[in-house]
Amino acid sequence: MLQNYQDILVAVDGSAQAQQAFAKAVRIAKLNQGHLLLLNVLDIWNKNYEFQPDAENDNFTQKIFDQTQNYLKVLQQEATQLGVTNCDIHIRFGNPKKIIAHEFSQDHQVDLIVLAATGKNALTRTLTGSVTDYVTRNAQLDVLTVRTDIDNRPIF
Repeated sequence: MLQNYQDILVAVDGSAQAQQAFAKAVRIAKLNQGHLLLLNVLDIWNKNYEFQPDAENDNFTQKIFDQTQNYLKVLQQEATQLGVTNCDIHIRFGNPKKIIAHEFSQDHQVDLIVLAATGKNALTRTLTGSVTDYVTRNAQLDVLTVRTDIDNRPIF
């Protein structure tokens, strides 16, 4: 019997790899008529965010939040255009490993996590460890690790 996933979490970070994971998660949500949850975890202490500081109004956290919210809204619109009728966006602050593998998944009764193999460069992975590796080892539910952008294979 095939697993029917109803609450599908896709963690995205703006990388090309995360876009591939998003595309596969949209496909799974559409096939299952499921609920897609788009999540970006802001780990402001360990990530380099691109923005120009404004000396008059230097609200780093608000700028990063707004930038992330805009990014997620674009993905939400794309999912809707592709036929996913139930798609929510979420932003959390903290350690992505623990939030994705434990906190968010439990809070929202997720039954599938979709992640890119990695969105970090080699140095960052060495220093902080791979979020995907941690989630795959520690989550108490199914985890799909996306390594390719091939989207024409059937999902079984």
